[in-house]
Amino acid sequence: MRRIVFAVFAACCAAILQGSAAATPDYGVNPSPVLFPKQSRPFGADLATWADRESQWAYAQPFAHNPVLDQTGADCAVGQSGPVWFLPRIAGPRVFSGTRSCVIPADKAILLEIGAYVDPYPCPDPAFHPAPGQSLYDFLIADAGAFMDGVNRLEVSLDGQAFGDVLSYRFHSAALFSLTGDLSLRPTFDPCITGSPQPAIVDGFFMMFKPFDPGLHTIRVFGTDVRGANKTYTYHLTIA
Repeated sequence: MRRIVFAVFAACCAAILQGSAAATPDYGVNPSPVLFPKQSRPFGADLATWADRESQWAYAQPFAHNPVLDQTGADCAVGQSGPVWFLPRIAGPRVFSGTRSCVIPADKAILLEIGAYVDPYPCPDPAFHPAPGQSLYDFLIADAGAFMDGVNRLEVSLDGQAFGDVLSYRFHSAALFSLTGDLSLRPTFDPCITGSPQPAIVDGFFMMFKPFDPGLHTIRVFGTDVRGANKTYTYHLTIA
């Protein structure tokens, strides 16, 4: 696959520590206390648009300090700005378990990239182009969608409480957006990066969490796809 980082399935989840186990709400029944609804427009944009913005952010960061490639959380604040904090997956092989620790400001909403396929254009492959009469948007959406359709299991839990129907948190770009990838990412992140603005789309699974209360929070992840991916991630968040 051309997307060495984004094209490989990944899953993420978030957990907020509550005062006592007995008081922990059942997020599988009612996720609204911690999640922005799927059809909402947090901070003036829908979740598909926030997915576009997270992709632009991830591609813009250099290889040496890219938060997607960061295995420990040391780079999780790189390039972060505005009301929403981007929490990407941990890059790794198809079967993978990873842990990351991050400090996040208390007033930030958190956009969790559960797993996504980012498709910029053009690419070196001469066969990678729309069919006659097909728009570039339709071509890229079909290409990314064929991969993401292979995701067959997503589990997101909060403080041991599972969210329901995680597969329904799938969003894709409503239109082409402009993406500029840092050239240092081209060899191992995405060979389609040109270093200049490129039209692109993203198709993937995302959740946006409302700002967490200050304190320590634990994030655990699990997901699989039909191509043999099996991934578990744990995020340790300090909200301050």
